[in-house]
Order: sequence, then C-alpha cells, then structure tokens
Amino acid sequence: MHADRRWARSAVAATGVVILFTTACEGLSASADGDKGNPGFAAFQGKPCPKLTAVDKTNGYLITTVASPREGITVRPGGEPQTVLVKLCNTTGKALRDIALSAQVEWNYAGERPPRLTVERREAPNGDWHPVELVVVNDYQPLTGASGARDLPAHGTRTVEYRISAAKDAPAGRGGFDVHAIRADADPLDMEDMRGGGHGGFPLTTAPRK
Repeated sequence: MHADRRWARSAVAATGVVILFTTACEGLSASADGDKGNPGFAAFQGKPCPKLTAVDKTNGYLITTVASPREGITVRPGGEPQTVLVKLCNTTGKALRDIALSAQVEWNYAGERPPRLTVERREAPNGDWHPVELVVVNDYQPLTGASGARDLPAHGTRTVEYRISAAKDAPAGRGGFDVHAIRADADPLDMEDMRGGGHGGFPLTTAPRK
C-alpha cells in the first residue's frame, strides 16, 4: 500500500495557505513576523546543513535533514502537544521535484501496541497544520502516508514543523521518529526509482501514564 501520488502532489497546494522557505543552506534568515510565532525558528534556520554521509551516498540520498531539538521530545498521555522543527537540505545543484514527506516509527515503539499518537505537520514557521499518517512498521515504506509534495530548489531548504501528542490511554514508548523525503511519483516496486530523496528524524518518547 502506498500514498495516492496525485494527492501527495496537491494536498498542500490545495490549502491555499502555504509558506515555503527556499533560501540557501547557509546564511539563512527568517522574517521578523514569522519569528514571533516561533522564537527559535531564525536560530534554527541559521544552522548549516549536514553533509551527505558515506551511507547516504550509498543509498542514493540527495537530501539531508537536521532537527531541533536534536535530543527529541517527550509526549505525555493526555498532555500538551510537543513540537519539533525539521529542515530538509538539497545537497545538489539541481531542483528536486515533487518531494513528499512521510512519518514512521518502528512497530515495537510501544511494545507491539498501537502508539496512540496524533501527528500534524505545517510549513514553518506559521503555515496551517495538517494531519499526518503515522506509519507503524519495520519495513522501509517511505511512500506510505506521503503527502505535502513540494519542489526543493537547488541548494535550497524547506523547513517543516511537527506537532505530536499522545492520547490519554497511550502506552509508554520510545524510539526514533523517522521522516522520509521521497519523490511523490516514485515507483514503489523500483528501488532505483525510489532513490534521490532523503531520510532523517529525531528521538521520540511517550512517558508512562501516571
């Protein structure tokens, strides 16, 4: 099963309210108005983009990511949502077309129980929030739940913000929250065609219920 590619390409554009930051990977800045809603945004934008690792190159990745806070977040059952900024960096001198995003945790994140997490994403710093399908699986399925496809300009960046909350009856859990950047029109049966995106994430913990 994989995402409807037509929807993945058009879902964000259809909202009519989208903000995309496409400045160069270094020396970034944000508008004063945008920074008021998220005081850490400008500082985060100013951080340099990571370089491709040897593993990234072997996997055919062209996009690197960086998250803030790097140590990840802890959500509490029934508690306030927590947010994380994720910046995607195009390491190439050419535009990457229709790059959609998906989110995934391992199937044993909560001891083989449904994690009961609600995930939303927006274009930082002040786009509209949109629901994200959280894929709970061990397999590499970047197209499953992929949405919000956008072009990523040459040597450009895109910064999104994730908002995560846990239901009142959410079980305790711990693991990596993986963010996949994948071409929305990639053929899921062709591994070569699936290359050219990127992968990153941050640690995520669901605290035990009190």
